[in-house]
Amino acid sequence: MIILLLILLLLVVLILNAFFLFIQKRGSKALGAEAPKVKMDEGLVEQTEKYLKKPKQEWQINSKFNHSKLYGWFTDNKSSTTVILVHGFGVDHKSLDVHAQLFDKLGFNTLQIDNQAAGKSEGKYLGFGHIESLDLLEWIKEVNDKHPDSKIILFGASMGAATVMLTTQYQLPKNVKLVIEDSGYTSASNILSYHCQKRYHIKGRYLIKGISLVSKIRASFSYAQADCTKALAKNTLPILFMHGKNDFTVPFEMREKLLTCGKFPRESYESQGVHIRSYYVDSKKYQGAVENFLKLYL
Repeated sequence: MIILLLILLLLVVLILNAFFLFIQKRGSKALGAEAPKVKMDEGLVEQTEKYLKKPKQEWQINSKFNHSKLYGWFTDNKSSTTVILVHGFGVDHKSLDVHAQLFDKLGFNTLQIDNQAAGKSEGKYLGFGHIESLDLLEWIKEVNDKHPDSKIILFGASMGAATVMLTTQYQLPKNVKLVIEDSGYTSASNILSYHCQKRYHIKGRYLIKGISLVSKIRASFSYAQADCTKALAKNTLPILFMHGKNDFTVPFEMREKLLTCGKFPRESYESQGVHIRSYYVDSKKYQGAVENFLKLYL
């Protein structure tokens, strides 16, 4: 009987570990990280190509979380404001080239970073925004070291949006002025539960708790540490929430929940777009919402 229980326990551990690797290893597609195919508004492709030809400085920092080397690319417009762009799950900094050109067009410096376990950066495991938020604190310090008089805007998409929201729970330098989140989720547990049911037809409440335990052991964080609703309860910075009504990667209802969290200045924008593609198909209104937000709070 004891041997049978040990075998069952070992089997459970192996299954949970397999799920952990599937969900959190570098390049994971567990949340459907393939970019939706949509036609960009006229001019966006050409404007982005023009932006990508501009000279970029390669920056490097070391993560205090696990000592991984992390890389970012800075475009200097000699502006007094720098936008740090944080990408999403299973992709790298290039996924936000189109958004970076928007902030470049508005005259700001841009810093596009590769998160842990993405692109050129080191690291084995994705952090659902928790690890990334700790690393973002270091990127903020790097901007302040190199450009001490710069105002800072945090922009994130999907998991990157969760990252910038989670970062607001910390004591940030006063020159971090505002946050723009595009298609962010309420928490790691909620988004995983949603995909367990939507993509895999599994009611994953206890499964997710088990994987979270493995994550705590192997990646040094639990999913409870990636809860944006709790982080926003501590936030004081203005936030612009930007979501598409036809987003089936992060359900639109999560935006409604995020809008009820905390006591801080907030604005919202919505489109008929899919995940992180509102700017692609609604660029004028998207840019207008960003510009209005900046006029109000920057």
